[in-house]
Amino acid sequence: MAGNLSVALIGIGVLQTILYLLFVRTIDLYEREDFRYVIPVFVWGFTVAVVISLIFNTVIGAALSALTADPGAASFLTAVFVAPPVEETAKGLALLIAFGVASAVSLSRGGTEFSGVMDGIVYGSAVGFGFSIAEDILYYAQTYQQVGDQVFLVRRIFGGFAHAAFTSLTGIGIGLIPWVRSYTLKLLLPLLGLAGAILLHALFNFSASLFGPVAYLIEGLVLLLYAVVIVSWLAVERRTIRGELREEVDHGTISRSEYAILPTYFARSFHYLGLLLTGRLTEWRRSRRMHQAAVDLAFTKRLAREPFAPTQIQKEQYLRQRIKELRFGRTGQSASY
Repeated sequence: MAGNLSVALIGIGVLQTILYLLFVRTIDLYEREDFRYVIPVFVWGFTVAVVISLIFNTVIGAALSALTADPGAASFLTAVFVAPPVEETAKGLALLIAFGVASAVSLSRGGTEFSGVMDGIVYGSAVGFGFSIAEDILYYAQTYQQVGDQVFLVRRIFGGFAHAAFTSLTGIGIGLIPWVRSYTLKLLLPLLGLAGAILLHALFNFSASLFGPVAYLIEGLVLLLYAVVIVSWLAVERRTIRGELREEVDHGTISRSEYAILPTYFARSFHYLGLLLTGRLTEWRRSRRMHQAAVDLAFTKRLAREPFAPTQIQKEQYLRQRIKELRFGRTGQSASY
């Protein structure tokens, strides 16, 4: 019975993690990240980051235990001063690789694959969720004989977003690289994001070690702050779409009716729903691809004002051509309605 319960709880925990990941990706309203990039980052968190962290935490923890001759003190020092930099660096490496790969891909096919606050939160959450469920399973295996399901349940119910919240700071720092002009800031922002992730992680572990449930209250406050950040950034993206696409109406790239709905996620959603309910599936698929290309064009135009503008300008031309091909086929015309 105990073995079956263990497997069932792990299965529920994995399902919960997947639902969390889908939720975070869904609230990226204007430019959802492709699963081709999100899933490998999640897998890195579940595997590579866990292995790296396990090795370094174990070795350094053993050294601290030998130096202090006090297992309790060594455990505290490892949790607060060792685990945060080790784990956040291991997870952050996945984000850096994803940013490099996504940037290379975007050069060849247009669009922006890893850019902005929401992208950073999505990728940071993906690697954090992967790491979190793996870590919880390991803790469950280690403590099951002593306390049963308690540790796993508490960590899953109250701490499921913790690692996602930590590493999202690193993701935000990396995601802002294309949005700033200064090369100093391009280097500094990811480092500040990583430092913030380490400090937040250390604060959480410190609170959990000394005050127990207080750590989850801190996590809740952090998640509320993230909600404010997300709403604010979505407003920035909405203004960017509205501002950058205004002249595209005059150029005939998009129509006035399209311009009216593109900056508003719910207006677009109702438009797609209307197409589905009336059986116009081909038009539904074409409209979604065309509108996404238009949104990509808006963000690309915004980024074209940065130091690597020539590359972004080439992507602008590619996206305008793609919109025309989706609308009219290979001949290309103007959208005047």
